[in-house]
Amino acid sequence: MPRSRPGALRARQTPGSPSRTRTRTREEPQPERIPGLSARTSLAIHRVEHEHAGFHVFRGSTERALHRYHAFVTTPGRRILYPRTAVCPACPGCAFDDVRHARDVLDEILPLLPPRPRAELARTIKTLDRRYLHRTLPDPRVPPTAPWWHHRLAEGAEGW
Repeated sequence: MPRSRPGALRARQTPGSPSRTRTRTREEPQPERIPGLSARTSLAIHRVEHEHAGFHVFRGSTERALHRYHAFVTTPGRRILYPRTAVCPACPGCAFDDVRHARDVLDEILPLLPPRPRAELARTIKTLDRRYLHRTLPDPRVPPTAPWWHHRLAEGAEGW
């Protein structure tokens, strides 16, 4: 006589008793993968954004910051790039017009991530940072307390 599998035995438990098998109910759809990152890292970022809502970190802010930073440093041509100040830096959405704000967001989310997703995002950011340093000029007038990406020569305002 064949033996019943353990899963089949657990499935026949009484209806009121909790099942030992792990069933997952999804209230929200699975978040989409962030381009350039693995599904695991994307999921970790979405979880952190959901848990740590604030001015810099909110749902979709990392993806938007990564896209903005990538678009800035991969601008076609060899000319020098100049970051521009956002016209409305007080708005969480408009602040992304300034690529330095996008880099601020990426810097703020890194320590909130678990080790492996943090390492993957850090590698991606490091590649973009090298391009940023190569395509921008240093600005000696910036206070030394500002992050290094603010120490680049900027011009005017961007947006509207």
